[in-house]
Amino acid sequence: MKKRLITAFIVITLALGTALSAGAAPVPQGLQNFKVLNTYATGQFSDVQNYSWYAMYVQAGYEYGILSGTTASAFSPDNPLTVAEAVKTAACLRSIYFTGRAGFASSRVWYKPYMDYALKKGIIDAPVADADTYITRAQYADMIARALPGAYPEINQIADNAIPDVSVSDSFGASVYTLYRAGVLTGCDSYGTFRPFEMLTRAEAAAIIARATGTGFRRSLSLPAELKGEDIFKKCAPAVFFLERFDSEGVLLGIGSGFFITRDGLALTNYHVIDGASSAVITTADGRTYDVKGICGYDTKHDIAVLQIDGSGFPYLGLADSGTVQTGDDVYTIGSPFGLLNSMSNGVISHTGREINGTDFIQYTAPISMGSGGGPVLNTKGEAVGLTCLTVLNGQTINFAVPINKQALLSRTDSVPLITIVDLNTDYTIYYRSYFPVPDYGIFTGTPIYKTNEDAITRVKTYYYRQSDITVPEEKAIGGYIALLRENGFNWQSSYTGADGSMVDVYFNGNLDISVHFGTDSPDGVACRFVAIH
Repeated sequence: MKKRLITAFIVITLALGTALSAGAAPVPQGLQNFKVLNTYATGQFSDVQNYSWYAMYVQAGYEYGILSGTTASAFSPDNPLTVAEAVKTAACLRSIYFTGRAGFASSRVWYKPYMDYALKKGIIDAPVADADTYITRAQYADMIARALPGAYPEINQIADNAIPDVSVSDSFGASVYTLYRAGVLTGCDSYGTFRPFEMLTRAEAAAIIARATGTGFRRSLSLPAELKGEDIFKKCAPAVFFLERFDSEGVLLGIGSGFFITRDGLALTNYHVIDGASSAVITTADGRTYDVKGICGYDTKHDIAVLQIDGSGFPYLGLADSGTVQTGDDVYTIGSPFGLLNSMSNGVISHTGREINGTDFIQYTAPISMGSGGGPVLNTKGEAVGLTCLTVLNGQTINFAVPINKQALLSRTDSVPLITIVDLNTDYTIYYRSYFPVPDYGIFTGTPIYKTNEDAITRVKTYYYRQSDITVPEEKAIGGYIALLRENGFNWQSSYTGADGSMVDVYFNGNLDISVHFGTDSPDGVACRFVAIH
């Protein structure tokens, strides 16, 4: 019995001793855990020359066991980095930093252990659906910053929004600014341009990895506090567009300007630029055209609107605090006066709070003309401080801008077609072009035209509206429009059975000898409500 007790005691002591030993000497976390694990031979990768800017970074990534070649003899420095490769490197960085090793189990799907680890440690927020896609520079910067929290002491003073194409408010903004300030990222030019949505090359990934693993690789950096005019144009012009607005029949009503504020197509312009429009089209600096999908929010008093453009991947402007502008500040404008795309002018702030009809505007001197309205007024950092809005004719560059802070009060979600707001903000009836006084059914109900047809012999013009597009209640879609016809001198005359078997009502204006046939039909098999003008 005594022998058994002694044995048990020894076992317990050994187990306890092991636990104490394991807890007594934990591996300290830190950059000192990155050590040479692999031997790198000169010329190991035939496509990495000693004089290449990335050669020392490739060597460091390989020696630390974080980023190897695509084959035993090739690194493929110009190839894009895949998402799977990116997750692996970020996971290895974190594991080595905190534990001194990167011992990940093998798996049938080779990147799964790294993905699981990255999810667990908050390097990524969700599993990646297609790991073979290429990662963007912004996505990788976010991973690397999150992989080593607290490992990036600030060595560079980079002001918020000083990076030309990255705002601190971007989803990846905080991570990018952390890495710039730590000397891990330096940008692509002397202005610190990051190009967040371009694909990341393997050479660039090697540089980021090396700088993340050792402070000896990190770079000192300073960005200019102010940009020159030509640099502001290069930075901002791609985010500014020319806008054309049309009535319900596709006839041009007017022109203006606007600019993107998010990559996924949110944009700002003046309300008056899209006022009365049933549809609108923009033309970007590269000559491409996009439809205005809808309007999210607007303020008629302050003459500002948030649009949703049908597209994504757009360059966009950072927004400054317009409350900080000072009289005498230099400013620039970019717009499309008289349709002349990407026209730039400069001036100064004349007054920071000029009141006109109970509304405050920023007064400035940069020249503008018709078509400039809705374009940005930019500070010397290339940030929007306002939207060009008003000018005094013969006023020697007395111009006014909507303060950019006004946009913060507007909705950025749930856009609705432009045509749906025309009738809401109009105190008068809008009629079909060339058919006065027949009220425009599409404008009245906020419904776009599905198709039109004009009989070559009788000259009867018919407007069709898909019933599925009519969103107003039936009492307005039918009863409201009939009441509007009566207000404009049309009285019921007769009814007949239409092509689809339903009743069509005929309303006649005897003073002008015009009749309106109002009913339903199914052209091309599509259920429509129609207005035919005889």
